[in-house]
Amino acid sequence: MSKIRTKTFKGLKEYTYLGCAVTRNRTAWCYRLCLPDEKGNGHCGRLAPHSLKSAIQVAIEKHNQKISGSSLLCQK
Repeated sequence: MSKIRTKTFKGLKEYTYLGCAVTRNRTAWCYRLCLPDEKGNGHCGRLAPHSLKSAIQVAIEKHNQKISGSSLLCQK
């Protein structure tokens, strides 16, 4: 007796990356071509890696806002 295996297709896993929607799924990585929406998602619906900011970038923005706000007070 030989064992017979039946193959069943369960579909794609939710973490499967299908490629970039802008390049019509011809690339396996993000080329950062699309503009992310207000939630940080790209055209493909996934989180756009180029919409993320590191702690250093956030700190620089806060510092620049602090400087621009304080310089306006000194000018008056």
